[in-house]
Amino acid sequence: MAIAWDEKKPPDPELIKDCVHCGFCLPTCPSYLVMENENDSPRGRIVLMRIGHDEGAEVSAEMTEHIDNCLGCMACVTACPSGVQYDRLIEQTRPQIERHGARTRRERAWRRLIFELFTHPGRLRAMAPAMALQGRLGINRRLARPISDIRDGVPAQRHWLVAQGDIR
Repeated sequence: MAIAWDEKKPPDPELIKDCVHCGFCLPTCPSYLVMENENDSPRGRIVLMRIGHDEGAEVSAEMTEHIDNCLGCMACVTACPSGVQYDRLIEQTRPQIERHGARTRRERAWRRLIFELFTHPGRLRAMAPAMALQGRLGINRRLARPISDIRDGVPAQRHWLVAQGDIR
């Protein structure tokens, strides 16, 4: 049986062992404070990284989600009395998740678009005129209604009536 991580720079088990699960990182982690889920804390993610080294482990959708929820702010690194190098651990884990994580094609395409666009200032500058034109043409307003319908599951007719002031 195999483990979840491949041979290409998996999370270092020695760095994982440094965590004593004291919980000092919890109040400093924004994703834990919002989600209130232990797996969305540095301590919980370190446990997931350790589990990934177990025989028969797989990168599940839940594991992918909890690793993705890390903002990468590294507030936990300065709060840790044991000196856990969470920055190095998450840096080693994210490529593993990208290679083996449970994502749909649509999610992979969306992530690629985001990372290919927002990590390159020149590309963002090139998009600025198109984004300004989009605002002037009112495309944002026209897209907002169908997108909110999809998100909320509310019929488009109701949104139109609310926008017209007929229904409150």
